[in-house]
Amino acid sequence: MVHNNFEKDLADGQKGEEVVRHFGEMVWDLRFIKYNDDSAFDILFEDDEHNVVKTDYFEKNWGEGGTGNMAIEYKCRGKPSGIKKTKAMYFAYYIPNVRDKQLWIISVDDLKNLLKNCRFRRVSGGETYYDNDEKVTRCYLIDRYRYKKHFKVYTFDERGDWVLAYE
Repeated sequence: MVHNNFEKDLADGQKGEEVVRHFGEMVWDLRFIKYNDDSAFDILFEDDEHNVVKTDYFEKNWGEGGTGNMAIEYKCRGKPSGIKKTKAMYFAYYIPNVRDKQLWIISVDDLKNLLKNCRFRRVSGGETYYDNDEKVTRCYLIDRYRYKKHFKVYTFDERGDWVLAYE
């Protein structure tokens, strides 16, 4: 959930990364190497095909179904960030507050092409600058229902398994 408190939001994001790590180990049969805390990637696995993953934990605090949008960060504090800086091969989005808990996955190349070829609303978000009320982060908003066909969507079932729900 969004706390508007960096430390609490960071803790929520780390929970999302743990979910993506579990997915990588259980579904893609990858060996976890490390978590990372810079713009390059969030999780490093040992595998040529899935070696780095950028995670986003979103739809926080929006209730069942959420807003339907994915926020793709591209700028923070006036500098390129998120999709503009990542070295990851995949973007993974964990949505914990829908009925089935969902993980949406797309290759970074496919996501960049989607952002290049379609017009998405841009919004400000996150914390504010220390000296004014302006938000420090800029994001693209992707309607996840409209663009679902570009993602692989997995759900977490009651047995504790990840199931491909949409491809």
